[in-house]
Amino acid sequence: MRIIDYFTETTTFLKTAAKDKTEVFKMLATALGNSKIVTNEEQLIKALEKRETEGPTGVGDGLAIPHCSSSSVTKPAIAIMTLKKAVDWQSLDQKPVDVIFMITTPEKGGEQHLQALAHLASFLGKSEVVAKIRAAKSFVDIIAAFAEPASEPKAQTRADGHYDVVGITACPTGIAHTFMAKEKMEEAAKAMGLTIKVETQGRGGNENVLTVADIVNAKAVILGIDKKITGMDRMNGVSYLETSTKDVIYHGQEVINDALAGKRLTVGKASKSGNDEVGELSLKNFKDVTKNLLGGVSRMLPFVVAGGIILGIGFLLDSGNRGGDFGVTRDIAAWFSGLGKVIFGMMVPILGAYVCYSIVGPQGLLPGMTAGLIANAPGMLYDTSTKTGWANTWGRLFPDSISNFNSGFFGALIGGYLVAFVVYGCQKGFARFHPSVRGVRDIVLIPVLTALAAGVLMFGLNIPLGYLNYGLGLGLKAIADYNLSALIGIIIGLMMAADMGGPINKAAYVFGTLTIDATQSAYAGIRSTNGGTVFMAAAMLTGMVPPLALALCTRMFKKYWTKRDVEQGNTNWFLAACFITEGAIPFAASDPKRTIPSIMVGSAVSGAIVSGFGVTLAAPHGGIFVFPLLQIQDNGKNWFTISNQGASIGVAILISVVALIIGSFISALILGFWRMNALKAKKMTLAV
Repeated sequence: MRIIDYFTETTTFLKTAAKDKTEVFKMLATALGNSKIVTNEEQLIKALEKRETEGPTGVGDGLAIPHCSSSSVTKPAIAIMTLKKAVDWQSLDQKPVDVIFMITTPEKGGEQHLQALAHLASFLGKSEVVAKIRAAKSFVDIIAAFAEPASEPKAQTRADGHYDVVGITACPTGIAHTFMAKEKMEEAAKAMGLTIKVETQGRGGNENVLTVADIVNAKAVILGIDKKITGMDRMNGVSYLETSTKDVIYHGQEVINDALAGKRLTVGKASKSGNDEVGELSLKNFKDVTKNLLGGVSRMLPFVVAGGIILGIGFLLDSGNRGGDFGVTRDIAAWFSGLGKVIFGMMVPILGAYVCYSIVGPQGLLPGMTAGLIANAPGMLYDTSTKTGWANTWGRLFPDSISNFNSGFFGALIGGYLVAFVVYGCQKGFARFHPSVRGVRDIVLIPVLTALAAGVLMFGLNIPLGYLNYGLGLGLKAIADYNLSALIGIIIGLMMAADMGGPINKAAYVFGTLTIDATQSAYAGIRSTNGGTVFMAAAMLTGMVPPLALALCTRMFKKYWTKRDVEQGNTNWFLAACFITEGAIPFAASDPKRTIPSIMVGSAVSGAIVSGFGVTLAAPHGGIFVFPLLQIQDNGKNWFTISNQGASIGVAILISVVALIIGSFISALILGFWRMNALKAKKMTLAV
């Protein structure tokens, strides 16, 4: 769709005498209403004003591009106004505005909104187009100013096929400033008689992408960016000038001159991994502990989910059998259980690998994985059950009392972190190797040294951390034996709802998954016959409460939520059923003071119920789709026990459903009445 197809004569006003931004909004909203493009003018104005609070839409040089999506808009449109006297707009360059293009789109037309904004920004980045708009006396003149060329002119190169100047532009939203900076940089270069190519990293992806050859052969490399960008490995060894999109837009020629003169330059040192998650190898990477731990957990979760659910299918197919071989007594069940156990058992090694990787990059994968594998105490290293020479190769060096200990999750985390220091030291220490032998350094020397370091570190760490893991297992067994599981359920419920997918939530969830990991022998005493634990059941069921509570609340207290909130609430029914706690995040982000405490209370209540009644779960994910794997705990002490397996499953499902309903209703009622009172007391207002 062409940009002029969004314009209409009835919503275009030239040389108008509006006195301020508010009057501009009212005049254009009225025009859109009269043209049947908008059904509720007040709602549109509120949406525009809300957008203004999120950041200035005055883009400089007397231009403003206010924009919003609203349910009151029937079709995408761009209303236009030029002013006799410029008005204040809190623009980036602090200059008043006299040219306004207001973009409005339906709520469900977000992509059109973005495309129109990006397209419009590229036009308004051209000074000749803006000059024609200011001089326009009729709607026809406006259309003429936006006359598009028959084809986009190809960027001109030097005689050698390369460019004098290359650049990358990117802003946080990836729309207006990204493309205006590109246009201004190109305009400035052409005015200086220089050839140029500019890559944009916008909302729609990277366009006009620079090659390494483009970059290394340019006289000047400029990054006009307001956020982290991708592809920084292309800048290795290259001197570039990094500045903001605002600087490029308003001082294009000065920026280019500085880059050509060698001023304000930075030499690229990004990782050559081809992945920007790690970036430059630096000791600073060790400081962001939360980011590094979550980097490992996020890579671990697919193994947890896929392996755990496949293992759960094996348990389900083996229903009716009991004893230590439950899950593998039927051949078909054994097939699924075996595959699931292999995948699920990789979660701790993968955790160690990617904790190390997030700090030092690809060279960290081998030692991090090694640390994670040793933390899981593989049979060859610690198994005393077989008497061949290859068994218990490490355990024979320890007293029998600790020979079978493993450090599990703790060992993978700490081991992955410590061995990252070794990798860092090796990479820095061997940085000056001659290019001809760097392959030997990267493929042989560093991998061998860091793997040996991982072995030495974990040989020692497995002792104290093994005791810690073992002690934790004994403590959990005591809690189950003394019927205090409800207390743990409350704690898990509070953590699962505290940040809905953040570090606290992930800590509780990972704890639950560890208890059902068969490789973690320290927790064998708290597992039921089906391999499930009350802690895993509590983690999943309390994680389902937040989205379910928000779905209920937006229905029960509909008039105290916006239309958009209610629509999001409808989506949360499905998210809750699938155990996707993150469905509650949009609500918590808009009203954290009331939402987070409310859902924490309900989740804690649900956790107490399922844990107190001894409901166990053997699968780490799946929501209602793994409910057939729920069962009443058949070890430890519960509020009651059931010997029949079929009845145990049925009662466990019933208790879980009741716990979900009670917890969700409690949260929904607390939040609903809290919002109602706040709105009536005018302590908060409903956004459009």
